[in-house]
Amino acid sequence: MLLPKPIKIYNDLDYYYFQNDKKIISFNKTTRVSKDVENFIPNDVMKLYEVFSVLGYIEAVRFGYIICAGQTTFVSKIINSKVFKINKFIYIPNQGNIINEEDKKYIKMLDDFLLRNPLYYSDSFDLTVSFKMYEKQIKNKIIPSSFIFPYTISYFAWNYSIAKIFDSKGMENFIFPVINGYFDSRIVNYNEDDLSFIIIGRKDDRRSGMRFLLRGADLNGNVANFVETEEILIYREQNGIAHILSFLQIRGSIPIIFTQEPNFQFNPLIRPKDDINTNAEVFKLHINECLQNYNNVCIINLIDKKKDQNTIGQYYDKVVQYYNTTNYNNNQNDNENKVVYTWFDFHDECKNMKYENLSKLMKKKSVSEALKNFNFTHITFDYSKALSISSNKIDEILHSENFITFLKIQNGVFRTNCVDCLDRTNVVQSVFGRYYLHKMLQELKLSEGPNGEPFQKFKPVFENTFKLLWADHGDSLSLAYSGTGAMKSDFVRTGKRTLIGYLQDGYITSKRFYINNFWDGYNQDCHDYFLGSISPKKNTFKNHNGGNLKVIFPLTIFLGYILYFFLISIALPKDYVDNFSRKLFRLIVFFGALVLTFMSVFGMLKKSLIDLHTRHP
Repeated sequence: MLLPKPIKIYNDLDYYYFQNDKKIISFNKTTRVSKDVENFIPNDVMKLYEVFSVLGYIEAVRFGYIICAGQTTFVSKIINSKVFKINKFIYIPNQGNIINEEDKKYIKMLDDFLLRNPLYYSDSFDLTVSFKMYEKQIKNKIIPSSFIFPYTISYFAWNYSIAKIFDSKGMENFIFPVINGYFDSRIVNYNEDDLSFIIIGRKDDRRSGMRFLLRGADLNGNVANFVETEEILIYREQNGIAHILSFLQIRGSIPIIFTQEPNFQFNPLIRPKDDINTNAEVFKLHINECLQNYNNVCIINLIDKKKDQNTIGQYYDKVVQYYNTTNYNNNQNDNENKVVYTWFDFHDECKNMKYENLSKLMKKKSVSEALKNFNFTHITFDYSKALSISSNKIDEILHSENFITFLKIQNGVFRTNCVDCLDRTNVVQSVFGRYYLHKMLQELKLSEGPNGEPFQKFKPVFENTFKLLWADHGDSLSLAYSGTGAMKSDFVRTGKRTLIGYLQDGYITSKRFYINNFWDGYNQDCHDYFLGSISPKKNTFKNHNGGNLKVIFPLTIFLGYILYFFLISIALPKDYVDNFSRKLFRLIVFFGALVLTFMSVFGMLKKSLIDLHTRHP
C-alpha cells in the first residue's frame, strides 16, 4: 500500500472527531482538549471528511478551517518509514461544512502557496531532524516538549505554528511535522549490495519568502533562503544491523542586512546596510547558531568580484574579519569551534564551461582542511531489534540508546552562498556531496574513497542516481524561492553544459523576471498566511499590483508586432525573396522589437510600481 492510511474526521457543532485504524479521538473546539472515545456512533449532523494528514488550523475572515492533506503522492522510504508529498489541501470549517464565500479568496491563497512550495511528511519519521541532531538530542537528554512535535526542529516544520492548537494527547497520531524543500530516496545496487541513497532539503521558515523581497538577514540573525541539506547513505547487513551515514551542508543568503528591490531590471542593485556594528551583531547571531548546531563552519562565498556583487562581497569580508578579531570570538583557541571563510568567484573561475576549475576551490587551504576534518555522521542501528517493539514511530526508536550507536559525528559544515543561493550554490554543494559520498563508500569498504577531483565518478548506476537527485533537489529549492527550477541544472544532471541548457537558463531568467516583478507580492502574502504570521482578520495583507497583467501583456505583445512590421518594412524591400539569412534577420528583428517594447512598458510601470517589501525590511 503506497498511500498513507486514511484519517476520518467527523465535524460536529462542538467537536472534531479524528479516527484512524487504531482509535478515535474527540477534540473540543473551545477548550482544545482531546480525549479517547469508545463506542463512537456518528449522528446525522456530522459530516465525514477523509484525509491523509492534518496540517493545522488557520483563520479566514468569517470562519476558521482545519487544513488537511487531501491528496498525496508516495515518494519513497527512509529506513522503514514512508514519505509522502502533499498535492492538494482539504479544508474543514469550524462552523458548518461549507467554505464561506468571503473566505474563498483566502482558501485560494493557500492552494496557490502549495503550487509553489513542495511539502513532505512522514507519519512515522520526523523529517525535520538530521541524524547528527539525534546525537545532540540524546546527549543533552532532550525531553519531549510537545505531544505532536516531541523532537521536532521547529523552524524546519512549516506547520509548527498552525498546528499548535492541536497539541493535546492522542493528536500525535493525526498530525505530523511537514518540511518544505525536497525529499527523495533511491535503492542502488553497488557491488551486489543494495544501498539507499537519500537527499533531504529542509527550508528554514523564519525568514523565508520570495527571491527579491527577502534578502540577507534580519536583526535576529535569520537569513533568507536558509536550507539544510542532508545526504544519507544506508546499508543493511544480513544480521539486521543498518549502517546510516549522513553528511550535512547549509546554504543561505549573505548574513548581513541588505536589499535588492524588484524594479523591472534583471539584476536589481544590491544595497547593503552601511552599519558595521549592526551587521557584525547580525552576523554573530547567525553564525553562533550555526556553530552551536554544526560545531565548525567553513563559509564558501561564490558571488562575483565585480560591480555591486563585489561591493557586498567586500562588506562580507569585513564583517567576517571583524567577527574573528573582536571580542565576539577573541577567546577562541585551537580546540574551540572556528569560522573560516573563502571567496571564490564562480563565474570568473568557471567561465567558458571550465567547471574543472572547482578543483581550485577544493585545494584552497581553508576548504581542503575542512574536507579533511569535518567528517560525516555514522550510526549503526539495530534494525531487527527495533522493529520487534510495538512503537511504529521510527524517530522515537532512534532516540533510544538501546538501538543506535554513534561511530562518527560530523564536526563541521560548509555554508555556501551565491546571491540567490540557488544555481551556483547547488553546483558547489553537489561537488562537496560527491566528495563525502565517496568517503562514505570507503567507510563501508565499497570503494577506494575520494581522489580530490571535483567530479570523480561513481559506478554508472550510482552516478546517474546521484546526478538526478542533486538536480531535482536544486530545482525543488529554486521553485519555492524564485518560482522556477534552478539554472545550470543541465550540468548537475549530465556533468556538462549544453546549448539546450543555455537556452533553458535564458527561459528561466525571463520567467523569474516576470514572476519576481509581477507576482511575488501576492506570493509572499500566500506564504506568510500559510505560516500564520499574517491574518485576514487583522487586515495585514498588502494590496500588491504592478498593473493589470491581463491587459498589459497582450497589449505589449501587440505593440511589439506593430514595431516589428514597421522595422521590416523599412529594412527589407517589398519584393524581397525569402531565404535562410533573411528569415534569421526577421527573427532577430522580431525579438528585438519585443524586447524594446517590453523595456518601454516596464520603464513606465516602474514609476508606479507599489513597494513590495514594506513588511520585510
